[in-house]
Amino acid sequence: MIDSLISIAEHVIVDSPEYFLLFLQDMFPYLEKYLVTDYLPKLVDRIEYMMNQLEQVEKSCKINDANSSVSEHSNSNVCNRALLLDYKAELLVMKKDYKTALKKRQKAINIMESTPLDSEKADLRTVNLFSNLYNNLSNIYVLMKNPSDAATALEKAISIRSQHSKLGLTESHDLLQQLINLTNMLILAKNYDMAAQIPTLYENTVLEHEGSQTFDYGICQFMNGVLALSEGIPAKAENYLLTAESIITDIMGTDNEYTTYNCPDAVNLRLSILFVYIPCF
Repeated sequence: MIDSLISIAEHVIVDSPEYFLLFLQDMFPYLEKYLVTDYLPKLVDRIEYMMNQLEQVEKSCKINDANSSVSEHSNSNVCNRALLLDYKAELLVMKKDYKTALKKRQKAINIMESTPLDSEKADLRTVNLFSNLYNNLSNIYVLMKNPSDAATALEKAISIRSQHSKLGLTESHDLLQQLINLTNMLILAKNYDMAAQIPTLYENTVLEHEGSQTFDYGICQFMNGVLALSEGIPAKAENYLLTAESIITDIMGTDNEYTTYNCPDAVNLRLSILFVYIPCF
């Protein structure tokens, strides 16, 4: 599947640049989720090239549509520019260049803030991206060991979704990722009672829409195990982590970041990453 996507990105004849750009943009989170990170820099270059091509076409055509069309077209360009900065920031995060990544994500948020987000005119893509940018900004603050700003940014991400709930953003996969990140922060703050409430919402949503043999359900069990381990309940943690390990290895195999042989706790499991901050795109 991944080889097919890369082959399409490399060799397809582009007869619809707008849709091809959306295809490339959707590839980034898919490859990132399944840890195919080597191709991401080349993919970002391809996305930027397609954006530049589209902008050149737009300038040459001197588009002069009705106000509603112009507004929609403008929003699309704003989202494309902000998303490109977000992807570039993620590449910098992978290199541990957090300060530069932080600047790029802040710039992306500034670009998005130039677009009106009132409840009447807001569209799904714009609001979703705006929320995700704050989630991803929060991730960088966590990596920079700035929990206060991380919590503020994540609260903003979730509040944006709540304000535009009519768009269906409170039932999206990105919200699940934000909930996992919030669980991480609450565990770090040792607020275990509050942290325990969030995986339940996450698990119910995943079971309703995806099922139990999915990557997202595995991550949910993983976080339940982390929570139990943090609370000093190793037997309970072991059950959750073994379930998570089984699900994740069935989907991704054993050679990946989620499963290793370096477990720092007495449970003696292969899951060693106790806190996973997940970007949203």
